[in-house]
Amino acid sequence: MIGLLEIRRRKLQFALIAAVFALVSYLVLMITGLGIGLNELAGSALLNFDADRLAYADTAGKSVIRSEMSQETVDRVSSAPGVEDTAPLAYVAANYVMPDGEIGSAALLGYDPGTIAEPDVTSGRPLTPEDTNGILADRRFLNDAGLDVGDTVTFQLRLETVEMEIVGEIDEGAFFFQPAIYVLRPTLLDLKYGELPEEARPVASIVLLKGEPESASGEGYEVLDKQTAFNNIEGVQGQSATVTSLQVFGYLVGAMVIGVFFYVLTLQKISQIGMLKAIGASSGFILLQLLVQVLAIAAIGLVVSIGLALLTERAIKGGGEIVPISFTTSAFIVAGVLLLATSALAAFFSGRQVLRTDPIIALGQQL
Repeated sequence: MIGLLEIRRRKLQFALIAAVFALVSYLVLMITGLGIGLNELAGSALLNFDADRLAYADTAGKSVIRSEMSQETVDRVSSAPGVEDTAPLAYVAANYVMPDGEIGSAALLGYDPGTIAEPDVTSGRPLTPEDTNGILADRRFLNDAGLDVGDTVTFQLRLETVEMEIVGEIDEGAFFFQPAIYVLRPTLLDLKYGELPEEARPVASIVLLKGEPESASGEGYEVLDKQTAFNNIEGVQGQSATVTSLQVFGYLVGAMVIGVFFYVLTLQKISQIGMLKAIGASSGFILLQLLVQVLAIAAIGLVVSIGLALLTERAIKGGGEIVPISFTTSAFIVAGVLLLATSALAAFFSGRQVLRTDPIIALGQQL
């Protein structure tokens, strides 16, 4: 095709355009990767729960932090029509002391062994009812704290400190921007409520459930699907809106950059376009060549930017700094399609000039 032949003959000029588009695409992909990484840090552990829905206290405003459920409420959730299986889960945030003396924060999740709330252990062993001071620690927690299975870690909660042994390693992700650590539910309730009498204690923060409950609410509770529960994590909606806005600006900038470049090229080729029209080439044919050029340059730039993004992710994750960045195949596909689509739309900005070109006037300007 004429469009591809021109790219071959003017390699340097088109290579510079591809390089600029690659940098814009790289920026969009990095924003996308940081958005995915922040979402994983916000609540990947919630999305990894082996449950279809979550039940909250109806006074909690869809917040795990403020949700506290009595045993009676937990029982009502378990006996609700359509519910197949349930498991109470308690949550509290606690500080821990790293071996170097620095203070970190972790999300302690209290569960009952043998229920759907129990996480999969990747190293070590599961907790047993006798492991009142045992924990299952997420791999990111172990990496950040420089600990391993068999080590002990000191937690600080309610002006008290308690040493707990790392019994197993899990890969459940993060919860409320903190690494997830699983403990036995009675242990967590003791840590959270201290000397508060048992009859006055809540027994769970939320209830994991499987099945299709007939009602989204009941006496003392409301039920949410996991995605809705994730969206209601404090800070997630604002974070997602910010990332989406930056992505939109990136797509617009990419379209403007490639549109302006090809508009300038089109103005430089007015006489050639006039010649093609004079020998019988239609405007549609010329527009097709322009579109082929735009998509070819955009595709080259996109391939380069994807490679750069993957190398950047590997470099960041290989370093010691904690930077939440992650990519998925679907993220690359969506970003690539949108970048190609906006580039194709930008080509029609130059297409207006092609349609308006009169062969007689164009050729006359060269005489």
